[in-house]
Amino acid sequence: MKHVLISGGNAGLGLEVAKLLLKKDYAVTILSKDAGKLEKVKAEINSPNLEILPCDLRSYAEIKKAAESIKQLDMLINCAGIIAYKKLDEHDPQNIKDIIDTNLLGTIFLTRELLPIFKEQKSGLIMNVSSTSGLPTGGHPEECAYVASKYGVTGFTETLKKEMVEDGKGIRVLGFYPGGMNTDLFSKAGLAKNTSNFMDPKEIAEIIVFIIERPDSINMDHVVVNRNKGA
Repeated sequence: MKHVLISGGNAGLGLEVAKLLLKKDYAVTILSKDAGKLEKVKAEINSPNLEILPCDLRSYAEIKKAAESIKQLDMLINCAGIIAYKKLDEHDPQNIKDIIDTNLLGTIFLTRELLPIFKEQKSGLIMNVSSTSGLPTGGHPEECAYVASKYGVTGFTETLKKEMVEDGKGIRVLGFYPGGMNTDLFSKAGLAKNTSNFMDPKEIAEIIVFIIERPDSINMDHVVVNRNKGA
């Protein structure tokens, strides 16, 4: 049985990926800072193959402690993320820091702490879920901090990919860049944004699972998915 860790797996896209993988008999661990929400999700799904791991990605100490509890791992999906819409000069400094710490540093530190497992077994898959906002053509006004964090994830992904090729230990690194999805990402940030015509996270989760299940002979390491606004 393959073991997968999903950060941000208690809601949105991460949760949909977790549900699909559990149906395919993967062992799944979902990580989130919201322990109460994790317990609720575990009770609702009620699967012996689901584990929960409370961890605030803004804290390196918590990340290190959480990683120490992981003894076996085949895949890491970095999916946690937060957003805020503010003009830069009106943006609260702490909120900017929270966005960078969660989206970028959380991804980097969690990967760093779990990488030794992959290196020791000479196999593994790391998927970093960035955003179309992390691409040169992406981003919108009032997204400065969010876009900066996602650009960082993109750069981290591309460089880590090269490092793993150089190491030659059979560790795959994938970058996934979805556009806007109909999740509670915006409402959590206190934004009254209509996302009803955004992409369905269940459909995006199916794409992610399809990608990670491809054999090593097929290289899908940079996938961009956006809604057809003309449809």
